[in-house]
Amino acid sequence: MSETNREKFNSVLTAILGIDADAITDDLSPDSVDSWDSLNQINIISALEQEFGVHLAADNLAEYQSVARLSELLASHGIAL
Repeated sequence: MSETNREKFNSVLTAILGIDADAITDDLSPDSVDSWDSLNQINIISALEQEFGVHLAADNLAEYQSVARLSELLASHGIAL
């Protein structure tokens, strides 16, 4: 059985941020996770691009600093979580 898009997304966040998948909610952001700094923001975007095979061009990637906003960014590129 293959992973769902949500499972792939969660795997990226758990690997980069060092958190449990159970901790991932739409409200998760740098305000709630100490390891979510500017470097890891870039790492998250890069890993999502690689995982889903898309280029996540955005005017300001700093606007996408929550699970909800990252989900919206992926959705704008045709990837539903």
